[in-house]
Amino acid sequence: MRKFILRVLQGVIALAIVAGLSFLAMVYWFFYDNRMPAQASASPLDIAAIRQAAGTIPGPKATGIEVETLSHTLVPKIAMVAATSWDKVDMVRNSYRVVFPERALIIDTGQSREDALRYNAHEYDDAAWTRMLAAIAQADTVIVTHGHGDHAGGLEASADVPGIADAARLSAAQVATMQAGGLETQAFAPSLDYQGLFALAPGVVLIPAPGHTPGSQMVYVELADGREFLFLGDTASLLDNVRLGRIRSHYVTDRIGNDDRQAVFLQTAALQRMSEEAPDLILVPGHDAAVTADLVARGQLLAGFNGE
Repeated sequence: MRKFILRVLQGVIALAIVAGLSFLAMVYWFFYDNRMPAQASASPLDIAAIRQAAGTIPGPKATGIEVETLSHTLVPKIAMVAATSWDKVDMVRNSYRVVFPERALIIDTGQSREDALRYNAHEYDDAAWTRMLAAIAQADTVIVTHGHGDHAGGLEASADVPGIADAARLSAAQVATMQAGGLETQAFAPSLDYQGLFALAPGVVLIPAPGHTPGSQMVYVELADGREFLFLGDTASLLDNVRLGRIRSHYVTDRIGNDDRQAVFLQTAALQRMSEEAPDLILVPGHDAAVTADLVARGQLLAGFNGE
C-alpha cells in the first residue's frame, strides 16, 4: 500500500510540474516573447521622400494640431509592450485636429461612451466627444489610421452629417475593418486607393503601414513653422514600442487581434531608424497617455478642439 501511495504522489508531483511548466511556457509566449518572425526584406521609411511628398501640394500648411482625449483605460504595460512590466499603463483614445488657415483635417475619431465602457475604459469625457463630433461636422477631411472602432467610431456616429461622405477619406481595407468590427459603413464609400506615399494636403502625407490591420496607415504632418509630426496609429500603441523595439504581446496581437507580427516588427525597426535620422520628428503613438500629456505640456499639441 505504501508503494502504491508513493507512486500516486510521484505521479501527482510530476503532473504538477508539467502543469506548472506548461503555464510558465504559456505566460512566456503570450507576454514575453518578442522574437522576430521569419525575416523578410523591409521597406524602410525614407524621411527625405516623405518630406518631398509633403511639398507636392501647393498652399499654406497647417498652423497647429489640437487633441481631444476621449477616454482612459488602464492595462498591464506588458500586454502592449512585450517583456516589460506588469504595472498598469494609461491607454488613451485620442482624436486630432490639424488646423489650416481656412480648413481643418481630423485624424482618428475615437469612440462613444458606450463602446469605450464595453472595452473597460475607466474614464470618459463626454464634453470631448461632443466637441469632436462638432469638429467632424465642420472638417474638410476626416481620416483614420485604421478602421478599428476606437479610431473610427466617431465617423460611424457622424454618418448622417451632411457632406461626411465626401469628407471621409477611407480605403477599402479600412472600410472592411470597420465592417468586421461591427461598425455601420453604408454612408462611406472607399475613396483612398494608393501605393507608396500619398500627399493628401499641403504638408500632409499618408504612409501605408499594413500590419496591425490590412488598412493601417501612418500620417505625416509638417506644420508651417517646420515642426514635423508622425501619427503612428497602432503601428506603435505606446512610444516604448519604438524606443525598445518591442511590439505588442502575442496575447494582444494573436488572441485579441489578428496582426501581421512580421510587418509590425519591420515597421517598428524602420521607425527606430527614422527617429535616429530625424531626431526632431515628433512621434505620436496611438494610445500613449504619457506622451500625449508631455506633448501638450510642451506646446506641441494644443489641448481641446477650439471649434474655429
